[in-house]
Amino acid sequence: IGKNGYQFFEYIDHQELGENNSLSVNKKNVNIEKDYNVLAFSSNDTLSATVIFVGYGFDISTDSLIWNDYTTVDVNGKWALILRGRPDKEKEDSPFEKYASDRYKAMLAKDQGAAGVIFVSGSAYDKNDELVKLNQKTFDVGIPVVHVTRKLGNRIISTSNKSISEIENEIIKNQKSYSFIAGANVCARTDIVKKKRNTQNIVGMIEGKHPTLKNQYIVIGAHYDHIGMGGEGTSSRMPDTLAVHNGADDNASGVAAILEIGQKFSANQPDRSIVVVAFGAEEMGLLGSKYFVNNALFPIDSISAMINIDMLGRLDNEQNLQVGGYKTSLEAESTIKQVNEEYGFNLALAPQGYGPSDHASFYGKNLPVLFFSTGPHTDYHTPNDVITKINLDGEAKASMFIYDIVSQFANMPQKLTFQEAGPAAPSSRHGEELKVRFGIMPDVSGAKNNGLEVLAVNADQPAALAGIEKGDIITAINGKTIKNIHDYMYRLQELEPGNTVSVEISRNDVTKVVLVQL
Repeated sequence: IGKNGYQFFEYIDHQELGENNSLSVNKKNVNIEKDYNVLAFSSNDTLSATVIFVGYGFDISTDSLIWNDYTTVDVNGKWALILRGRPDKEKEDSPFEKYASDRYKAMLAKDQGAAGVIFVSGSAYDKNDELVKLNQKTFDVGIPVVHVTRKLGNRIISTSNKSISEIENEIIKNQKSYSFIAGANVCARTDIVKKKRNTQNIVGMIEGKHPTLKNQYIVIGAHYDHIGMGGEGTSSRMPDTLAVHNGADDNASGVAAILEIGQKFSANQPDRSIVVVAFGAEEMGLLGSKYFVNNALFPIDSISAMINIDMLGRLDNEQNLQVGGYKTSLEAESTIKQVNEEYGFNLALAPQGYGPSDHASFYGKNLPVLFFSTGPHTDYHTPNDVITKINLDGEAKASMFIYDIVSQFANMPQKLTFQEAGPAAPSSRHGEELKVRFGIMPDVSGAKNNGLEVLAVNADQPAALAGIEKGDIITAINGKTIKNIHDYMYRLQELEPGNTVSVEISRNDVTKVVLVQL
């Protein structure tokens, strides 16, 4: 179904420098990719302003650390010149670590009123002084952000009679903030072009034999993309190694399973129709499954269940099999346990309907889901995920177990009965350790940049108690803009348990403000 079995969609493949980038210091032009570069999260903008040096660009106030680089200077409407990294580079358990990323510092500078950010690497941070490459795909922070060489940085602060590295060493030695008016005028134009490409979900259907139930569907899916050669800017767990990431378990094993199960259904036509989908762009944020549910090839409410298979190839000797989402329907648990009497798997049952794979997109539409996996391992997202480590007999057994469960779903008189299920904290590849949580499942797909969509709300958690609902778009927290998952995670880092925050949401194109007690 679809266009000869394909459902095409567009995604951002990479970002490139546009033709309209320029930078001058005191009206003297410099060269891009030699003297400076534009960061991936820079906005496309033009700014001519004086420069304020703000040390490491911190504003930290915790029980163990107070450090504010902005107290003695005013960056409003100006460039903030910021050292990359932190002043205790060698310390493993650093209190600065969560505040030290370039993006976090740029967001903070924007909150302080800076109209643009210039990053520079001290010699202690990067002896070779390499410019940051434009190798990420990310949302902009709303202001221009560039990275200059130390040589150019020294020109910008020449009136201080000190070099970048001398100031860096002084801050490291004294462990105190150091800020001043650099005085130089920097004029920059930033231009980043997002390059889009087409990819596709691959969709087939086995029509049901029942005259009316054939208009109901069970979707069996697995993502067929992986992370290519890995490297920086990917989710490889060995980012320093450029090599083919085969993805035998993640997720060739899942694709093999849906083909095997689909073939068996084609020979044993059930009452309901079976839709077999290989999803694209899962590794980029569930893009394929998100597109599928938002551009359904048949009425979305006619789906009785979605069965997701992701990493089914490493069944161990203890026969451990993970099954997620069993509480998203009233009927699934008893069916799973009854079928397992024949197979004897050691089942690890999880109730929640969301997680870091494609079933989350369907759960967000109030659809019952099940997620089957033999679990993570040390080869995950490395070049070592190879076919020789696949337990072929184990995968065949697990696939037939799934087939028998789906067969019951496909032939029962009634549709599965949906119910919400999930713990307080959503599972996400974009997650971080946070002191507070709203208790929502946020949209991590990266498909939109006009607010953060709430895909699910956990009962009795702060968001639910405040009246936030599934489908709401969070646009601000405490008056500070939220455009995407990155903004949301940054804002949460600022909050403390016990805080009451105002949250702006858009619901059916109407703006509302709710108070959330954390």
